[in-house]
Amino acid sequence: MVSSPEWDFAVGLAVATLRFKTSQTQEELAHAAGIHRNYLADVERGKKSPTMGVFFALSLALQTTPDKLARQALGYLNDPNKRDAALAALPLRRRGRPRVSR
Repeated sequence: MVSSPEWDFAVGLAVATLRFKTSQTQEELAHAAGIHRNYLADVERGKKSPTMGVFFALSLALQTTPDKLARQALGYLNDPNKRDAALAALPLRRRGRPRVSR
């Protein structure tokens, strides 16, 4: 049986990877999925587990299907090399809000 934190991390990685591939910001994806950006950030970090409704909304906003998103998450869960490659391909995360130039 898969533990919930591991699954949440894999789902978050799948969402973050697809968001990066579709060149969307967290704000753009959250708006398209009808959720708050902070909630999306927590999902991507594996801190929150999305409900089925949010999972479906995210998959549609990422231009994929829920089953493809779930398969990608399972791939990250079952293959450490695939997971490590996906993590390495993501840009480094910066803490805090981006600076606004005036």
